[in-house]
Amino acid sequence: MKSFDVSEIKDIKAFLNGLFKEERYESFYLFSVKLEADVSYEIDGKVNKAFYSEEELGQMNDMEYICWKDVKRTVLDFLKGGKLPVKMKLILMFNKDNVNRLIEMNNIPIHPDNVRALFMNVIYSDNRLSITTGTSLNVFTMDKTLEELWDKTVEKYYI
Repeated sequence: MKSFDVSEIKDIKAFLNGLFKEERYESFYLFSVKLEADVSYEIDGKVNKAFYSEEELGQMNDMEYICWKDVKRTVLDFLKGGKLPVKMKLILMFNKDNVNRLIEMNNIPIHPDNVRALFMNVIYSDNRLSITTGTSLNVFTMDKTLEELWDKTVEKYYI
C-alpha cells in the first residue's frame, strides 16, 4: 500500500465539521478509527454480518465495510463536548462504485477488480491535522497513474 501526505489542514475545526456534517464524505466507507479522548476508542469498520437479518444483508449488497454516513454520528458522540481528541486516526475508503467510475473516467490502465481500496487517512495529533492518501492493489504495477489521480482527487474534492 502506498501512502502520500496530501496536506496539513490549517482550519482543523472547519475540516472536522465538514467531515462529520457534510454529505461530500458520504461516498466513503469507514475502514477504522482510533480515538484518544476521555478514554481510548477503537472501531473496526468491517460490517458485523451476525448483527443483521438476511433481508438487511440483501439490501446492503454484500458491503464489507459500514458507510461513513451510517456511523459518523456514533464517532462524533465519542468526542465529548465538541472537544478535539488528544489523538485520532480515521481511515476512510472510497466506495467501489466511485473507484470504478474514477478508473473509467480517467482511462486508468488497471482493472477495477485489481483495486482493493483507495484510502483517505485523517490523522490528528499534537494539535495538527493532516490528510494522507493510500492505495491498495491486488496486483503489482509500476504504473502510478491511479495513485497520482487519487492524490489529486482527495486534494481537489475532500480537503
